[in-house]
Amino acid sequence: MIPTEQADAVNQLPLPDKAAAEHSQRVKQCVLDKIAAAGSLSFTDYMQTVLYEPGLGYYSAGSTKLGAEGDFITAPEISALFSQTLAQAILPALAAIEHTCILEVGAGSGKMAADMLTHLYSLNSLPERYCILELSADLRLRQQQYLKEKIPTLYERVCWLDALPKQLHAVVIANELLDAMPVVRFKKEQQGISLEYVTVVDDEFHSAFIQDESNVLYQRATKRIAQMQANGLVLEPGYLSEINFNAEDWLSSVADKLQQGAIILIDYGYPQHEYYHAQRDQGTLNCFYRHRQHSNPFSYPGLQDLTAHIDFTALADCAIDNGLSVAGYTCQSNFLLGAGLAALTELAASEYIEQNNIAAQMELANQVKKLTMPYEMGELVKVIGFSKNCQAELAAFHFKDMRDHL
Repeated sequence: MIPTEQADAVNQLPLPDKAAAEHSQRVKQCVLDKIAAAGSLSFTDYMQTVLYEPGLGYYSAGSTKLGAEGDFITAPEISALFSQTLAQAILPALAAIEHTCILEVGAGSGKMAADMLTHLYSLNSLPERYCILELSADLRLRQQQYLKEKIPTLYERVCWLDALPKQLHAVVIANELLDAMPVVRFKKEQQGISLEYVTVVDDEFHSAFIQDESNVLYQRATKRIAQMQANGLVLEPGYLSEINFNAEDWLSSVADKLQQGAIILIDYGYPQHEYYHAQRDQGTLNCFYRHRQHSNPFSYPGLQDLTAHIDFTALADCAIDNGLSVAGYTCQSNFLLGAGLAALTELAASEYIEQNNIAAQMELANQVKKLTMPYEMGELVKVIGFSKNCQAELAAFHFKDMRDHL
């Protein structure tokens, strides 16, 4: 997710209109009711509520999330080159499975699906089905409308799912899905850790860190921190960070249902030794509102996106524990270049040169920079691949495979 501006204080954020402000108040009241019922609310449950509460949460209500009118922009929205390159990257896996199926989880506006199918059609490599698992009814409707308009002749290949099938023969792809899953926020104490909870003071939300040994998440987080410390990780008292157990549980579920195929996950994140670096002592939680990035998760509940980076080492360990093979790991720029981005860019540029369209040439160059430059998405976004009963070589990882960094 790329914001266009940084904001350090709430008063730097643009004000919502009346309808949005009223919606945010309803979301806030929902959180207040949950806190009143329980006395406090874990940050995990707070994040779940403000993002996914039916009819209220950021991803469940009807506001625009992506693009100029939304809060952030993702790689498929930046350039069709991203989806075209991803389509080429998964061709070997599609060819290796019995029934060619792509399953995209969390399809955003639907643009990636449209661009991938269009490119696969041009390569005479269309899958039998392109399935989309989308839990947001609002986003599902927008995807259907977008795909009917953009790819009417291919639309019949697309289907929407309400849940993962019991058995999967597919290439599963997810772009910036895991970083929006609710996380456990912890703080290292002199003895053990504490977990972040949300409390209310004068009708405003505040953080409180609590050591509750009876809490299942606390027990799970304590065990994870102990494992990391046994492997040499040093966390000083006061260190604040996150653990994304939801992402690991989701991957476990996919692995359990995958009979044959591959999984490609694209997201912001680091290997574990970088994720919990001493200098990253305030964690990776980010908030996005109207293309401003800030650090207050309690601002405009229901109107802003909350994300936390991914610990790719934890994902890889989870995959192996659940019978998957790690097919590759690298940064986005390496992955795209390994899958043929340069050739696709050259082809597009040649068409603009023939048309003498200088503006389009400049825009194309700008898109490629955003996708590949280190200070943009090139190194911040990582790609990890897993496989099961699928011997296909995913050459996109060969450009510079960084599995030894995990």
